[in-house]
Amino acid sequence: MVLTERKISVADFVFSVSGKSFLRFMDISAAFQVFYTDAPADFYVKSELDEAVVLSSEEYGSKKICYEISFEGIDCSYGMAGSRIYFDMKSPDGTAVLVLLWTPGSREIFCTDGNYSPSMARFGLWMALNLLCIPEKCAAVHSSVNVCNGAAAMFLGESGTGKSTHTRLLRERYRDMFLLNDDSPFVRVMDAGKIWVYGSPWSGKTPCYRREKYPLKAMVRLSQAPYNKITGLHPLQAIGALLPSAPPAFNYADATSDMVCDFVSEVVSATPLYHLECLPDTAAAELTYKTVFEDGGK
Repeated sequence: MVLTERKISVADFVFSVSGKSFLRFMDISAAFQVFYTDAPADFYVKSELDEAVVLSSEEYGSKKICYEISFEGIDCSYGMAGSRIYFDMKSPDGTAVLVLLWTPGSREIFCTDGNYSPSMARFGLWMALNLLCIPEKCAAVHSSVNVCNGAAAMFLGESGTGKSTHTRLLRERYRDMFLLNDDSPFVRVMDAGKIWVYGSPWSGKTPCYRREKYPLKAMVRLSQAPYNKITGLHPLQAIGALLPSAPPAFNYADATSDMVCDFVSEVVSATPLYHLECLPDTAAAELTYKTVFEDGGK
């Protein structure tokens, strides 16, 4: 029997995923195994679009590009195609194109069903889940997350600023602390305003795939410095510190910019955010622990 669907649970949502390239990637990747579920689906990623039909359509041909990025040699663009959000990826040799089309607010996202590389499948599926989640005030946040005493702290920063190093130093210094995710946890705003952070199948270069959730105690944005200093941020500063770590493409199309701003605003209104200027040393970890896990983060 040929498998035509997998369901995965991320952020307490269930996503039904179809398409041979997505399913092949998920089954060869150890990242997804713990997230498989048989529960009823909340959202659907449907790989039902014919690539040739989409690429030759008037809607796609007149698309408005709002954001472009290159990822592992793959050219990606994001914007509007008619009344729909689109996201496409082109392989380096030009032989494969992955197109996602989504009507804002819909619980279904439609994709072309082609022969994609694992990199295209991984990033394309990540983008699909984020588009489906963002109206529910839920999104992946680029960060490294440690858990201590039943609560999570997220460490934000651009690539290379030392997020993974700092969370590792914390875990080495405090043995009751553990890693939830090292790149792309999902954060969800609940009806009562409580913020939860979830492990996900996307964890960067560190294989850490936990199907677990914890209340978000605090966020810390890191920057390198020749000293160690931590400062609490005011709400507007906190929004500016968190927004770059949410899916960046969403800020460039009107249909999703309001959604991501609402998400970020609610997270920072309920959670303290600090700026840590630091060295990559144990003293910085001790300063973070005292401020976030002992004195602050309330």
